[in-house]
Amino acid sequence: MRKMLLVWLLLSLLSLCLAGCYNRLELDDSVGVTGFGLDVEGEQKVFLVQVTSPSGKPEGGQTAKVDTLVLKEKAAGYAQAARQITLSFPRTPVWSLATTILLGEQLAREDLALVMDFVSRNRFIRPNMLLFLTAGTTPEEVMQLKTPPENHSLVALEKIIRGQQNYAEIYLPVTLREFRTKYATPGVEPVLPQVRIEENAGEKTLRIHGVAVFRERRLVGELDEIESRGLRFLDAGEMRGGLVTVNLSGNRQSGPLEEMVSMEIIRSRARCTPLINEDGSIEMLIDIEADGNLYEQTTTENLQTTENLPRLEQLTAAAIKEDAMACIKKAQLLGSDIFGWGEIISRKHPAVWRQLEADWPAHFSNLKVRAEARYSIRRAYLLDGPVPIKN
Repeated sequence: MRKMLLVWLLLSLLSLCLAGCYNRLELDDSVGVTGFGLDVEGEQKVFLVQVTSPSGKPEGGQTAKVDTLVLKEKAAGYAQAARQITLSFPRTPVWSLATTILLGEQLAREDLALVMDFVSRNRFIRPNMLLFLTAGTTPEEVMQLKTPPENHSLVALEKIIRGQQNYAEIYLPVTLREFRTKYATPGVEPVLPQVRIEENAGEKTLRIHGVAVFRERRLVGELDEIESRGLRFLDAGEMRGGLVTVNLSGNRQSGPLEEMVSMEIIRSRARCTPLINEDGSIEMLIDIEADGNLYEQTTTENLQTTENLPRLEQLTAAAIKEDAMACIKKAQLLGSDIFGWGEIISRKHPAVWRQLEADWPAHFSNLKVRAEARYSIRRAYLLDGPVPIKN
């Protein structure tokens, strides 16, 4: 009897294994998802999804063409709108493949509370997804845009912000995990890179331009390109890559074009230290240290001399400080502590933070700041001097 019971248990286990996975999804019944869009239209919440749509089987060894398909639903909540998509779409979206989330500008200006609740509860939304704010446009328009050579605009957008890190190094990619942490942590406010649609010679293209600044669950303003570069210099993490343009005249904005010099940033790091004065006032001490290379010059003057190299280092350090201070000035004007100075004070001076926390935006806006920057030149690549020009 005991042997028969063991045999029955063994057969039962084998039958379960042969049954396959309970949540198995056939390839022909599913469709890949590249990303989501969240927006509002009046009182309705808008949920959009960009999916891959094969336009036929390949012939003669050719690669199948893949078109962009954008699905859209509106409801009282985002979860309800997402589920309504399955009522009219014949395939099952593979939500976990999504890598990008777009937030509409109108939505961001109202309140992000419902959005953050939705993306935090949904098990298909991964914390390493990239977030963007659509400025001057909507998530739907961005999703519908053709972005050759990429088949899908959200894939193109991800590659753009990843690629600029190696060259322009102006904008920080922001993941859902990072945004959510700053959203929920006292003493620090989140930011998002902005995506716009620009038209050139009749062609519409995507462009990352500016950084959206938030305060207390809402969008309150933005940083321009110079201020966004300053935010990079003020980031606590190590920055790698990017260019800073200086002018030998000392005037970066309107100096002679033939005196422009581009300095490469190899590495930079910022240290922010709160100083509590005897009268109880607080100052933030900013120390930025960077190094890099002479990358490009428009002048025929030999800049690689013992006299000119220190001059270039001073001009570059001044430019770095100028960008950082421009960012600080804008953030204080908006009353948004995007640098996390409040969080630093709470860790280093908890008793002081307890007195400031209730009205921190006002204290942050009036905070005194002292910034210093240093820049060291490593090398000048393949040339020991400017290329000689024949008269």
